[in-house]
Amino acid sequence: MGTPLPASDSLRSTDLLSAEWVTFLLLLLLTLMAVIQFGSPRKWRSLGRSMFSMRLGRQALREEMDLQDRSFLGLLFIGGALLALFAWQALVLHGWTGTYATLLGLVLVVVLGHYMLLRLLGAMLRIDAGMQEYIYTGFLLFILAGPVLLPLVVGIAYRPEWRSGTVAVGVVLLGLLLVYRWLRGVWIGLGEGVPLRYIILYFCAAELMPVLLAVHAWRGPSTE
Repeated sequence: MGTPLPASDSLRSTDLLSAEWVTFLLLLLLTLMAVIQFGSPRKWRSLGRSMFSMRLGRQALREEMDLQDRSFLGLLFIGGALLALFAWQALVLHGWTGTYATLLGLVLVVVLGHYMLLRLLGAMLRIDAGMQEYIYTGFLLFILAGPVLLPLVVGIAYRPEWRSGTVAVGVVLLGLLLVYRWLRGVWIGLGEGVPLRYIILYFCAAELMPVLLAVHAWRGPSTE
């Protein structure tokens, strides 16, 4: 028979939120952020300026929204990975038994599907420029979610006494980012001459419905 594990080691081995793969993932994402900073030191400053501008010039869109730019794609991946990790942590705390890989795949599919939907709507409504700006705004806030959530997911993983409060803070911050995205979307749409009724219809169908579904999924595990 093997030597019994100390109480602290036994607790650590059964704590899913501080598993070794979580530590490895966080180290990987931090390394990727450092590589991007070293390779493109101006990227963060440029993105930061764009995040807090209600409208973006076409030159900024051409220079910054390049889906073939490895730094930009890397930042999108970091944002998606941290968002999926935060969602997984929150759901596990509410009794969910699914995997992180499932949520990461879901986040990537939603982002890709939303991108394709917006491009289609832009072509149908003939507002390609405005829709491209709104897509880029969404990508910016998706990237911003990464550094916003990073200290929170670290706290949830390694400070059990902070977990419930940290999850609540994360939900509030993500809600504020989402509202900011919607406000910028309305501003862009009105600036491009889109009738307000079309803007409201779009938000109800393509923006608000996924949020309601996410809230329903959140409440489902917690009520079981």
